[in-house]
Amino acid sequence: MVRNVVRRYPIWSFLFLNYLISWSFLYPCYQMILENDALTPLALIGFIGGFGPTLAAIIIQWIDDSAKVRPLLKRILRFKASWIIVVSIILVPIILYSVSYFISISSFHGDMEFKLSGISNSWKWVLLALPFGPIMEELGWRGYMLPKLLKKNGVIKSTLLVGLAWGIWHMASFTFPGAAIPSFLPVNLWTIILFCLNTIGLSMIYTYVFFKTGGSVFYAILLHAFFNSAANITADMFGETEQYSVLLSAYVINFVLAGIIGFVLIKNHEYKSNRV
Repeated sequence: MVRNVVRRYPIWSFLFLNYLISWSFLYPCYQMILENDALTPLALIGFIGGFGPTLAAIIIQWIDDSAKVRPLLKRILRFKASWIIVVSIILVPIILYSVSYFISISSFHGDMEFKLSGISNSWKWVLLALPFGPIMEELGWRGYMLPKLLKKNGVIKSTLLVGLAWGIWHMASFTFPGAAIPSFLPVNLWTIILFCLNTIGLSMIYTYVFFKTGGSVFYAILLHAFFNSAANITADMFGETEQYSVLLSAYVINFVLAGIIGFVLIKNHEYKSNRV
């Protein structure tokens, strides 16, 4: 019976199990940390919830067709990509946030001083970002859900659905300051909508990289890590400024870039699900 339900509703099955695993672990984990003002051993176990997308993808794929679990996992080992794409994955998030800093400083008449040490420290921020989100999530979002949706839907619809599901997945993290929504912002309907709109916009960029790398989860992880660390890298490079202005500018630029990429994906007929 379970297999029949999974085979009939694979996306809904994935989302249900994904959210169940993630929220069941992450919400209690965050509450323990807030109550104790420290990361206790029991709270540390709660971070298992961060692997909800990956665990759900593997379990649902195994129930549906166990023979396809290995090909799913092999997406992590797809390293083939052009040097242009690799360089873009590294530089685009940093350039995007750098432009946001320029906009913020210009708007608030602040001073900007470029620090070379900010570049040399960038690898530390990327390594710190890797375990919290990129490695935990991408096998689920871009490894399982996106390819599954592309089999029956267009690239834009598939991307929008992944971006929305990705944003909603952070619901448990909204309860902990800074876990998803930056701690300098209040958690309310406006900031939650803004956050989910941003994940939808970012998903368009991720989908483009997904196609350009033959459906590689490895490069999705790398892109996720650089986007998560870009704000800290640019802060090291240019110094502190008005954070809300930087964030809002970054969201707007993300959406403009997503719109351009969405147009390219629609117009370019090479982007077919059978390529990945």
